[in-house]
Amino acid sequence: MSLKRTVLLAVLAAGLTLAGCRSAVLHGLSEQETNHIVAVLQEQGIMATKEPDDSEEGTWKIVVARRDVPQVWPVLKQYRLPSSPGRRFRDVFGKSKLVVAPIEEKALFLEALQGELGHTLESITGVVSARVHVAVPESDLSGQTTSKPKASVMLEFHPDASGASPVRDDEVQRLVANGVTDLKPSNVAVVMRPILIQRSQQAYDFVAFGPLVVAAPSVVTLKILTGGVVLVVVLLGVILYLNGRVMSELRFELQAAQRQARALQRPAKPIA
Repeated sequence: MSLKRTVLLAVLAAGLTLAGCRSAVLHGLSEQETNHIVAVLQEQGIMATKEPDDSEEGTWKIVVARRDVPQVWPVLKQYRLPSSPGRRFRDVFGKSKLVVAPIEEKALFLEALQGELGHTLESITGVVSARVHVAVPESDLSGQTTSKPKASVMLEFHPDASGASPVRDDEVQRLVANGVTDLKPSNVAVVMRPILIQRSQQAYDFVAFGPLVVAAPSVVTLKILTGGVVLVVVLLGVILYLNGRVMSELRFELQAAQRQARALQRPAKPIA
């Protein structure tokens, strides 16, 4: 087997070894949500990274060590990740161009409005999920309504160190009421549900590997990668050395052949 083929096989084996140690656990995520999930997993001691998933759609995937896959799902379940927000105005009215009946248009508008309000609440740091339901009374033939709009909010959050929520009930009421016509804050019912996170005991220690500081479980992978790189460099050096010797021998043989050819081309000396 030639040395070049040996080098290629060594590189391929190293790549397959490293690839086999990693597994993708989530696909088709936005970059913002991917960054959030990676941060949560790393906070829980799971060394997660993001990689491009679909270049056309601009989506990302999350990759973890294969041994950490069983620990990923309980963490994602506790944090309600990935999130599934309600449809917003751009989702409801952005693609469909069909003419709909007034009653259907009103239902779509309420769905989009609820999605927008929920998205706004979820943008608050510490809020895990928010579901908003708005009830707008129907008008009679004279255009009058016998009741007022009402709304209900179900909000899940991570409490801070003191156990408090990141937002108060009255703040949620004002925010929702300001987004709905004729809705009073007093007509917004708010249910706040704390989510207590059980911290993972798998927090990794960081160790020094030469000039680098890496997580302890990554040392083995880094050693394999470093060893593969060193092996490739050594094999390339051997190949260059042998190629140099072959070129020198070929150059010497070429010079000898040129001298022999010139000797044959010289005219014979006349015999006295």
